[in-house]
Amino acid sequence: MRIKIIIKTDKLPIIYRHRVLSLFKEALKRADQDYKEYLYNGKITKPYSFNIPLPREKIAVKGKIQIDNNFIIEDTIYELKKSFLSLYLSALDYRFLISLFNGIKRIKVFDFSSDENMLVNGEKILWEIKKVIPLNEKPINSDSVLFRTNSPIIVEDAEDKPVLFSDKRFEKELNEVTDRILRSETIKGKGLERPLKFEPIKMNKQVVKHTLKAFREKTGKPIMYLTGNSGIFKLSGHPKDLQILYRIGIGNRTGQGFGMVEVLG
Repeated sequence: MRIKIIIKTDKLPIIYRHRVLSLFKEALKRADQDYKEYLYNGKITKPYSFNIPLPREKIAVKGKIQIDNNFIIEDTIYELKKSFLSLYLSALDYRFLISLFNGIKRIKVFDFSSDENMLVNGEKILWEIKKVIPLNEKPINSDSVLFRTNSPIIVEDAEDKPVLFSDKRFEKELNEVTDRILRSETIKGKGLERPLKFEPIKMNKQVVKHTLKAFREKTGKPIMYLTGNSGIFKLSGHPKDLQILYRIGIGNRTGQGFGMVEVLG
């Protein structure tokens, strides 16, 4: 199941994914506090992925982004005077999706910025929640699926180094990452039914700027640079596994807004 959240706002800084996570937490807090505590207190594999495609009418400008008390950077800010944001969410766990759906509907305005965090040119950003729309998903019944990335797929090796689709290790690392994710109690409880086969069709490298509080505290740096894989590819495997990946996303960091995919055929 998938949902689309329509958001009215004037600006979107290039670094925004961590604030989407805060929106999810706030929605779950309002609808299902126990589940929110279970999902976010501890290292639980998140049963979802999300993406915000940038509107065509955006205008990219440079400005100051105050990430927190310690870091102010100058980077891209998208002005959205004449358009809305669409936040797409896909999930495997119906309790998560239903709770989020109900919680989001109770939030009229979300504080994207606080008094000290994520200020843009010294000003707060608000997200006005306009509508929450349930979407249909496509059933997967075959052993091979043509996918398009909605957000970049991140595949990292045992040393947390990025692996690109053009690397001969990519398929092996993708299988190891996916098998580990599927074994999580929040996803499937066991590994791949059979190994995945990855065939790039029209892929390219994409570097994304991202931030998390834990990263900033650990490294003393404001942002991280994540190297991902975007485009069209064919993925072969067991239909049950392909359906799960379609719902939760592919690769590492899906719960942070990476690896969301769409079925093309």
